[in-house]
Amino acid sequence: MQPGRHRRLACQQGQALIYGLFLLIASLAGMFFLFNTGQLASEKTRLVNAADAVAYSAAVLHARALNFDAYNNRALIANEVLVAQLVSASSWAQYAKTHVENVPVIFPECMVPNGTGAAVGALNNYGPEYALMCYAIAQPELPVRQAIELLAEAVPPTAVTAITAIEASKRAIQAAQQFLHTDVVFMQTRRALLQDVADRNYAGSGNVTVVPGGIGSGAAGAMLPDGWKTFTKRYSDDERGRMAESAAKATEKIKFVNERKWESKALLPLGNGFCFFHKNEVIRRGGTNLIGLDEWKAEDTESFWSWHPRGFIFVRCRKDETPIAWGEQRAFPPDGEQDASGARLGGSPGDNPRAHSFASSTEWTNYTGMPAFYDLSQAQLDSTDPRLMFAVKLVRDASQTPTSSGTSGIRPSARLNHFPSALAGGVMSAISTGEVYFERPWFNSGNHSYTTGDMAYIVTKNQSIPNGPLDPKMRELGSLFNPYWQVHLTNNDADSVKQQQQAQSGARLP
Repeated sequence: MQPGRHRRLACQQGQALIYGLFLLIASLAGMFFLFNTGQLASEKTRLVNAADAVAYSAAVLHARALNFDAYNNRALIANEVLVAQLVSASSWAQYAKTHVENVPVIFPECMVPNGTGAAVGALNNYGPEYALMCYAIAQPELPVRQAIELLAEAVPPTAVTAITAIEASKRAIQAAQQFLHTDVVFMQTRRALLQDVADRNYAGSGNVTVVPGGIGSGAAGAMLPDGWKTFTKRYSDDERGRMAESAAKATEKIKFVNERKWESKALLPLGNGFCFFHKNEVIRRGGTNLIGLDEWKAEDTESFWSWHPRGFIFVRCRKDETPIAWGEQRAFPPDGEQDASGARLGGSPGDNPRAHSFASSTEWTNYTGMPAFYDLSQAQLDSTDPRLMFAVKLVRDASQTPTSSGTSGIRPSARLNHFPSALAGGVMSAISTGEVYFERPWFNSGNHSYTTGDMAYIVTKNQSIPNGPLDPKMRELGSLFNPYWQVHLTNNDADSVKQQQQAQSGARLP
């Protein structure tokens, strides 16, 4: 081989080695680029999942708070119903006391020991059931009279003591509601919860910061308004109408409280020619009503109504009332007595007017009236679908990411690391939104009943009711008297999220 040719071959082999070094450096740089890209994608997925968990936790907290209010409101209603029952029981006890005292006077035939007098009374004055009762309480050797008298003496003082306990229960429930809605308490509790959920999702992997919606300004500003403060409202003073209406509706379902009535007619009509077709009878009336917002009133009366001819030239038959028994009880705050002249009281004032005039009430002034309570704000009550949205943002500093320029143990030289994981604004962020909404779980999932006014319907899967098909869009409106608040994640508000992300990263989103 010639010496010149050998030198040319050596020169060509050296040039290939230089090209190989450049290729190796480019491959290493590409490898770090792919490594950083994969790590960033994994980190973003983890951050988004953590944001979803935090947003869902925030929504669960809000839903549980609303359901807590609903259960408390139901407890307040239950206390009011119990007050109505105690007022009713006290009125009945006073009625029972006057009843055992006056029946032997009004119907002396019931004192005949062998019962023949009561039997005759059943023919002419009242029915067989009343005759048995009349005989039982008129006989001194029977224990019925003594038992009724003892019970009548024990009920009112026991009831008034129970009212004091009920008032203490109402105060405790209201204090729990107010504590929940104290801004400092709720906000701090929520912030600590959300940060704890985020930290648990990043346990052992560095730090992450939670920015709740509605907190901060500038780069850490709000994605969505924090609607918690305006979603609910405390109703007090003259705004307690919804509580009063709910309590009154609840008592209407209790027959003993709402209306205590019966009649007992004689078996035979009168035997004279003027009033032959009329029968004497005993009429019992009673009931309990809520007067305004701060008073419960109960009344019980019983009267004997007998027919008699009246007039000299034009003879007519008229009924005369003889009061037999009466009782009345009122509960209201000190200096809070209401005008109860228009109260129906189970028909007692209208059907037994004389007995009603004899009823004089004892008054319980340890009752404070309808309690203040929390419900949805008026704007939400006016809405057909009240919903509470709450966005959270998780922020992760670039130094916390597992990339070659972050927490990764792979640290290439500056010459190789030409593709660092530089994030816009030096942080990675993810936004998620939770939503609280109201819906009974079974409302549209099968057969169930519901009531509208005085009409009760059975709604089936084909949604047929007596008056035609049910509107498929019909839904129960949300309030804080029913604990059916539920949670799901929802889409972020696009405009607000864009503005927030642009402010945070300095990049313009499409």
